[in-house]
Amino acid sequence: MCFFMLLALLLSAGTSCRRTPALADGWTALRDSLDAFPATVGVSVLTDSGSVFAYGDTAALPLLSVVKFPLALAVLDRMDRRGTPFDTLFTLTPAELREHTYSPLRDRMPGRRGRVRMDTLLYYAVALSDNNACDVLFGYVGGPSAVERYVHRLGEEDVRIRATEDDMHRDVRRVLDNAASAQAVARLFRAFLRDSLLAAPQAAFLRGVLEQTATGADKLRAGLPPAAVLGHKTGSSDRSPDGVKAADNDAGYFVMPSGHRYYVAVLVHNSRASDARNAALAARVARTVAAAAAAGAP
Repeated sequence: MCFFMLLALLLSAGTSCRRTPALADGWTALRDSLDAFPATVGVSVLTDSGSVFAYGDTAALPLLSVVKFPLALAVLDRMDRRGTPFDTLFTLTPAELREHTYSPLRDRMPGRRGRVRMDTLLYYAVALSDNNACDVLFGYVGGPSAVERYVHRLGEEDVRIRATEDDMHRDVRRVLDNAASAQAVARLFRAFLRDSLLAAPQAAFLRGVLEQTATGADKLRAGLPPAAVLGHKTGSSDRSPDGVKAADNDAGYFVMPSGHRYYVAVLVHNSRASDARNAALAARVARTVAAAAAAGAP
């Protein structure tokens, strides 16, 4: 019996040794591809217990619509503290439903006016990245500075939130006003999922919305197995006249079929690569994480 137990242990150790170099090679290859990428890139990959990969993860990079995730946290926290129900109605007018910005909510409302529930605003802002819904929610919570204060109270001071979507559309230079490190963004997703930041009804609602996000199918989602659960928020900018993209981001959490949970932020700044290459980079990060999970890594 002892001989067979020893043999099993030796075989197990041999399997582990064969996996470890391949896994290390995957992270090394990812780092090499990031070194060669024509952009400033921040990547953070966390687990519930620590960090498994970091690349440029302390640099403050533009968030673009990734800011709608901390906005949703702040809104849901305020709803809970004030007893605001999900069916609370907002009366929207053409002033809130601005033209010349991305807004499927505006496009569905005849006459550019109507009444919208709070949960609908949150769904449009996060899952569909609606800019007008985002700014209505900024108004509810007290503006960008209120969201920044909320995030700082959580201990994430490497997050700067100073502009609404309308501010950024009026002055494109203000896309830099909302910025964070990849590490801070990944930690914020971890705090949401692991640390019960929100009351149970609000947390369950936001998980559902994040996991229904329709944008970025070619980013993190493209690198994951179909059975993996992804809750995430994307963010991207237009290009400058000389073809530079200020941001092309994706960040969120993965729950792998194995049960492993990862929190990942990929922030791409000042990219001269095509949108497809930017997206493929995020997908490669997710694919490397999925390989680690499949190998049984934490």
